[in-house]
Amino acid sequence: MKLWTCLALLCSVWAAIYLPALGETELKGEEIRRILPAQEMLRSGDWIVPRIAGEVYSNKPPLINWVIAGMFSLTGVASEFTARLPSALSLLALALGGFFLFRREKGNEGALTLSLILLTSISLIEKGRSAEIEPLFVALFGMACFVWIRLWSDDRSPWLYWTLPYLLLGAGCLLKGPVHLLFWALFLLFTLRFAARLRSLLHPAHAVGLLLMAAIFLPWVFLNISATGSGTDTVGTWMEQLTVRANPKEIEWDRWLTTPLKIPASFLPWIIPFFFALFFLQKGIIRLDPSIRSDAIIRGALVCLGVSFAMICLMPGGLPRYFLPVYPLVALITVDLFARLPGSVRGKYVKMDRRLIPWFIATLAIAPFAIALYGSARGFAPAWLPIIAGMIVLGGVSGLVMGPWKKRPTFLLTALLIAGGWPSLIHALTPFQADDDLFRDAAVEIRAFVPDKESRIVIYADAEFRERLTKHLRLLFYVVGKVDGIGESDTIPVDTALVVGRPEAEAAMRAKLGDRPVAGTETITIRGVPLLVLRVRSSE
Repeated sequence: MKLWTCLALLCSVWAAIYLPALGETELKGEEIRRILPAQEMLRSGDWIVPRIAGEVYSNKPPLINWVIAGMFSLTGVASEFTARLPSALSLLALALGGFFLFRREKGNEGALTLSLILLTSISLIEKGRSAEIEPLFVALFGMACFVWIRLWSDDRSPWLYWTLPYLLLGAGCLLKGPVHLLFWALFLLFTLRFAARLRSLLHPAHAVGLLLMAAIFLPWVFLNISATGSGTDTVGTWMEQLTVRANPKEIEWDRWLTTPLKIPASFLPWIIPFFFALFFLQKGIIRLDPSIRSDAIIRGALVCLGVSFAMICLMPGGLPRYFLPVYPLVALITVDLFARLPGSVRGKYVKMDRRLIPWFIATLAIAPFAIALYGSARGFAPAWLPIIAGMIVLGGVSGLVMGPWKKRPTFLLTALLIAGGWPSLIHALTPFQADDDLFRDAAVEIRAFVPDKESRIVIYADAEFRERLTKHLRLLFYVVGKVDGIGESDTIPVDTALVVGRPEAEAAMRAKLGDRPVAGTETITIRGVPLLVLRVRSSE
């Protein structure tokens, strides 16, 4: 397959999966905690200290905020789509990086297969369509691993393979702190041990790489400590979070007991060929010679995956997403081990997969219509035009898979079908996701109290609001016109017409208003949570 054909397929698969309906649903999960600091950075010009409602937000370093703020600034639009686009683009960058780094070793089709596996695993699709940290984190860590593997395998200069990856790891520290370095250390130590090259860790270039990583990360740490006046608002918060995750008293048994199943399920459908190849490796059908660098890499990566899996499963607060950074290694091992299987063994898997493809196509064709009809019966308004357009795309892809390309690598065909079926499926599912989209409507209701967009609305988000009512912080994003979020240390602007906060914080809200009289009070309920609305009488 020619280079430009591979690139066209890769970009088409990415666009089909990550762009449709990307901005349709409301913000969810922790997205608002990534977006609000970005907006405040753009307003205040303070790029060192992330803030929410004017108060320091110290749970995470600011790279995700910088990236989202940059996208808002570049496009001139602050929307769900532009907030989520960096996540999708980061996975495209990872897929392209993997393709170009391994195309010489694996050929165009082998490298394309690796890239498509990265783009079509269920967990990365979910994360790559959200304004979250994980997609950028996975992309940076995955690229660091890929760069090191490529340079070390080719026996390039230590000054390259001990420095370039650490630039990416340093950027990763600005996303979640240095937690990914545990995975990195496991991968390096076991790979080099199997290759009998542990002494290479002592090369001066490795020390330089570590210094480069620190030079990327530590300046922000020191500037942040200087600006906040306390290390508690940086490193202390991350350490506290790690302590909480390791505390047996914080264990949630239903989550903890299902984590060993959720981690492999998150890598569907590619966990199936991964375990298939792993079975034959364990049986001795595939043999690894650690004196060969590529084989040492596989063995080192497998031990890294096993140890990481065990640690996350045993951690009382461990979550499946903690395993995400090593997914690029899973993808690489899957492609490599599967290619090493004897033709007869590989043929059995291919034969099974080819038998399932018609059923997979039928499922992809029927599911969107069934979901849309069910939604229509529940009173939703399905987007029939995009669903039908998506079905036409699926028909074209299915014809290609079942016809001219039926002898292409089976992984390629599966990935193409996932991409072909996704647009219809996501448009059919969107109304169900929108069923919980209450904050857009709530924001309109709040603005209706003072219809004039020039009238200022203040959301009083005290500590309890910021920590317990994370979802309700979305009002700061959705209320149009002049809207401010303030915390305990801020004052209410003099031109404020409406103050919204927790009923329990009424005394604090009135105290911040000072002598300005309250003309009336209202209560609105959002997702079962009442919020108090104070109408402020104009001083004119």
